[in-house]
This record gives sequence, structure tokens and C-alpha cells, in this order.
Amino acid sequence: MLDFFIRKGKKMLYPYIEFPNELIVTHSEIKKDNSVWINFEQPCKNGFREARIALPQYKWLFNEGFSDKKIKEFEQFSHQNAAMGYKYARLGGINNA
Repeated sequence: MLDFFIRKGKKMLYPYIEFPNELIVTHSEIKKDNSVWINFEQPCKNGFREARIALPQYKWLFNEGFSDKKIKEFEQFSHQNAAMGYKYARLGGINNA
């Protein structure tokens, strides 16, 4: 499991889970509009693939390099983990839970 913060510009993303295939899932704090962003990142030959979805709307904010099949899998993952995403976003990350 990741034990550090990932900074994207001025936004803080908190670690959630890292899979054996090097896929890293992070989440944001709770935004002013009560949304939480779930970020998916994976190293690839040319750098990184990255996609981000906003909860609770399940609206994709961007996708850079993942297939439509993977995006559907990530959306399902987001639905299954939404409650935990909000819990950890409220607490300031999994390490503060």
C-alpha cells in the first residue's frame, strides 16, 4: 500500500490502493461541491496512463491512455468503493483513518 501523498499541481491526492500491475488509485479531498475525485494512474512505455472520475456523478474528467474496457472497469470499481472514497476523503486519507 502506498504511504505517501501525491501532488498534482496544487491539488492533493491521497493514496488508496496499489495493484500488482502497478495501477495506483488515489482520491482527492471532498471538494466544495461535495464531489470526490478518484484517480487511476499506471506507468506505461511512454510515461503514464491516467484517468480521473468525479463522484457522486460518475463523470469522467479525463482519460489519457486507458482503453474503453478499462474505463468501464474503473467505473465499476468507483461504484463499489464510493463509500470508502468519501470516508477517507473526509478523514484526510487512509493513513488518518
